[in-house]
Amino acid sequence: MIQKETALQKMIDVVEDASFPYQDSDYQEAFRSWRRKKKNPYAFRFTKNPKESAFSESPAAAAASPAQTEQDVLTRIGTLTGILLICCLVIENLLDKAVVLLMNLLHLHIQIVFLGESHLFGDQKLVFWVSSMIHLLKYLIPALLLQIFLRLPLRVSIPLKLRNPPQILTGLILTMLLSVGMGMFGISRSAELEKYRLISSAVNAEDQRIILYVLMMIFVLPLMAELLLHGCLFQVLRQFGDDFAMIATAILAAVMTHNAPDALRIGLLHLTISYYLTQTGSFGTAVLLRIVHEIYMFGLFCAETFNSIYSPQWWLMVLVPCISGIIAGLYILRHKNQKPDQPFPNQTYLNMQEKFTAFFSPMPMMAFLLCCAFLMIATAMLT
Repeated sequence: MIQKETALQKMIDVVEDASFPYQDSDYQEAFRSWRRKKKNPYAFRFTKNPKESAFSESPAAAAASPAQTEQDVLTRIGTLTGILLICCLVIENLLDKAVVLLMNLLHLHIQIVFLGESHLFGDQKLVFWVSSMIHLLKYLIPALLLQIFLRLPLRVSIPLKLRNPPQILTGLILTMLLSVGMGMFGISRSAELEKYRLISSAVNAEDQRIILYVLMMIFVLPLMAELLLHGCLFQVLRQFGDDFAMIATAILAAVMTHNAPDALRIGLLHLTISYYLTQTGSFGTAVLLRIVHEIYMFGLFCAETFNSIYSPQWWLMVLVPCISGIIAGLYILRHKNQKPDQPFPNQTYLNMQEKFTAFFSPMPMMAFLLCCAFLMIATAMLT
């Protein structure tokens, strides 16, 4: 009897015992309901059965161990994610060429340079719209497909209720410091800013068109990117712990850049965004921090492209977040007893290494990582 009670104490009810302190009750109940569905292949769940001293995912898989089932679920999520991220790569690297071919058949004046990074040129109105469409679709289509396949409730995949608002301030300051501190010396090598380099060559473009294009890149594109990485994907990975979800999405964001100078900065940025998302409970926090990052990267690009390095505009972009960081640091020191909470360590059956192995080892995910590595090497050789 004592052995049976000890075995039960070691078991984890991964659904009912999971807690996300900064999410409201609607989020937590909707997430639990989604995970309880027996026909949901992407939910990690177990139903406690004291008579058998075991957990079972479903009657058909009652013999499976909790750790094995957790691994199987992570592998399925990794497989789906890998397929959709390959779709993202196809849109990013092949769609522009297909569009140019179609427009040439329609006798529209637009061309593409195939060496190194893809450069569109020709009718500037078409160049702006084609570039905008490709940048948006490469995030939007995988994000929508992920939502369709996972069927995660919108209140879970896009939680909007803000909790713990003071954390947004420190998140904004840290994002600005990361953007400027890691971007100001590598801005000329950043492939992420290829979308802005269209502006410097658009000598005859209308001001209104350029403004609209910049607004789309600064405000709409971050929303699409966050829908993919910190929307449905991040939330479904929280089943296996917030720390795992934060690191996994940061790795994916870093390799998606397929550019070595960008990878470290983007990885750290996404770790920061993920952390403050968990601290505030709102998807809006992730979008806001990503927009702030884009504003600062665009500002540095403009200061370097249209002025010069170490110009007054350049120093203004650098000093503003530094001064803000000092003020925020003094504020935090004054209120040092009110430390931000760490992400809640929801317990599961696999250790961190086993989780990463299960998520990143499926063939589609491995193919995606290899493609990104190849593109990163090719980009480095051609620049």
